[in-house]
Amino acid sequence: MPAWVLLAYASLLAGMTAQLARTQAGTFPPDKPPPAGPLKTVPVPLPYNLDEFVADRQSAIALGKALFWDQNAGSDGLACASCHFHAGADNRVKNQLDPGLRNAVSSTVGQTFNVTTSNAGSQVGPPPGGGPNYTLKKADFPFHVLADPNNANSKVMSDTDDVASSQGVFDRDFSSDLKPKRGQDPCGSDTSSIFKVHGYNVRQVEPRNTPTVINSVFNFRNFWDGRANNVFNGRNPFGPRDSTAGMDPKNSVQVEVSGILGPYAVVIPDASLASQAVGPPLSDLEMSCGGRTFENIGTRLLPTTPLNGQTIDPTDSVLGPYANSRGKGGRPGMNTTYTNLIQKAFRSKFWNSKQLTSEQDSQIVKNFSLFWGLSIMLYESTLVSDDSPFDRFQSGDISAMTTQQVQGFGVFNNNAGCIFCHKGAEFTGAATSLKTAQAQGGLIEHMIMGDGEVSLYDSGFYNIGVRPTGEDLGAGAEDGFGKGNSLSWARQAIKSSSAGSGNNMFNILPDAFNVFTCNFQVAACISVTPDFRDSVDGSFKVPTLRNVELTGPYFHNGGQATLEQVIDFYNRGGDAQGTAAANSSGYYDTTRKRNNPSNLAPAIQPLGLSSDDKKALVAFLKSLTDDRVRWEKAPFDHPSLQIPNGHDFDENKVIPGGTKAGHAKDDLITIDAVGAAGRGAKNLPAITSFDADLK
Repeated sequence: MPAWVLLAYASLLAGMTAQLARTQAGTFPPDKPPPAGPLKTVPVPLPYNLDEFVADRQSAIALGKALFWDQNAGSDGLACASCHFHAGADNRVKNQLDPGLRNAVSSTVGQTFNVTTSNAGSQVGPPPGGGPNYTLKKADFPFHVLADPNNANSKVMSDTDDVASSQGVFDRDFSSDLKPKRGQDPCGSDTSSIFKVHGYNVRQVEPRNTPTVINSVFNFRNFWDGRANNVFNGRNPFGPRDSTAGMDPKNSVQVEVSGILGPYAVVIPDASLASQAVGPPLSDLEMSCGGRTFENIGTRLLPTTPLNGQTIDPTDSVLGPYANSRGKGGRPGMNTTYTNLIQKAFRSKFWNSKQLTSEQDSQIVKNFSLFWGLSIMLYESTLVSDDSPFDRFQSGDISAMTTQQVQGFGVFNNNAGCIFCHKGAEFTGAATSLKTAQAQGGLIEHMIMGDGEVSLYDSGFYNIGVRPTGEDLGAGAEDGFGKGNSLSWARQAIKSSSAGSGNNMFNILPDAFNVFTCNFQVAACISVTPDFRDSVDGSFKVPTLRNVELTGPYFHNGGQATLEQVIDFYNRGGDAQGTAAANSSGYYDTTRKRNNPSNLAPAIQPLGLSSDDKKALVAFLKSLTDDRVRWEKAPFDHPSLQIPNGHDFDENKVIPGGTKAGHAKDDLITIDAVGAAGRGAKNLPAITSFDADLK
């Protein structure tokens, strides 16, 4: 690891080490989850060194909201909000299927769409009955249908490894040789796309379901697999894993020293939202033509009117003062430029140099990824929903929850055992509590698994048997930098272990964290050795349950449409088939050349809930909905947005008319701008659950 990274981490590690004595005193028992409570009691975690980069936080929030909702930011009309417009998630039902592109067992399987549940038995494969541009139906859920929904080993009536996710860009590559169209990048078509209907390319779909961005500021890491590092490096999602991000002039933030632009080491902890934000803009599935860079994005956006072509309600809680007020004859969007917003929001040393980089980029262009990541992080940090009936009840208003909801809270905490993973006021074990765990050396756990054996796994990341593990390794996958480093903390610790290391393991690379083994629930205070078992393959971040009523479909594969289906899943002990000792959550670790017959988390076992228990639990989960989210009141108000809802016609027929020859015509829908008073003030209905949009 480069010296600058080690130096930057020294102060952070010193603070963590100082708290190890508290761990020895038993202040962090992993088997005693923090109780659920009002979210207002949890401070919004922001980087301690944020002011080193940001000069004006309110301006940065305005910049971040503009970038997040600007459909000109994508290569062909997509914004971050294009997949996060509905309670921070996505409720579209057309052209939302991915064939399982992350399948680790067979690339052929991952290239093949399956017949959907409602069409099972009708024919061998789509079309009709699934695939690109298909419209999902109620009868398509759940994706794994059993003869007995209370028995995971009962006869499988229907099954698919397809994923319900979000449509992104057409399959194209960035080309500086092409002339760009207004508001779009110069991109050439790729005719080999698997997202195709009768010869016409349709929009590609991501291989994992879209989680909500609301309350995501509390997540210690982001993305389902946790690859959005807690530490932001200014350039990409991987933090210290990418050692070139602060060293290589082509891959670093630049500042001027003695009249020359050179690399600047960006190490910003507690900034996983910034790490996450810089991922989608360059993804050739989500927002970008293949090969696009942040320099390309900055060059195009910096001189332009933010949100050009979109409307802003004059009462917007953040952007209202920037709304163009020149009436019908004026252009829509904001009354400023991105350049002006950046100059107000960020320290001048990151944008005011007149020097150019060796690639002839200006400093403000070169550092656009820094501005993008931190400003969107600051905007998303305002999206905190802490005024649900549950919050009010916990704050003393006993009328805020119904009797059934209170009963459901009892089920949640007791016989359903939900609290062990969805813990604390954030309702996720992958959130702020992990900051304490990091300081106390407790980011990995050593516990008895579902098969009765002892294993290591990451705090807040679990394999719950949603799908066979080989279909998506989740946190068990490698980071892609060619050094064999897993995204998993547990696997990093095993790789770094050596005999005689004692109870403490310090500065475990590449994420530079500590482990204090006396935190272990099982076999405490023994040294981690290279032969330790881990259960990280197929594990995913525990999502928040706040506003869960509105954020379906559920799980990383989007395979459940309703809360009732989710509860049935947990009641039968998940969908892993086989015995407790060997089931479909198992996976052969090709790197370590060892077989794990089961990776199932210990809490996943049959629950025996009654019908009344299930109804009460659903009622309780609905008490976690903040009505400000339901009605899009501030801070959840937003500009207008036009998004693709698949393509004209269906999975059997599309018509040309896309951005390039051979592309299908988009079926566009417009989401109206909403001001601080919410949807009601514009006579718009409240947003509803995902399954309400299914027929």
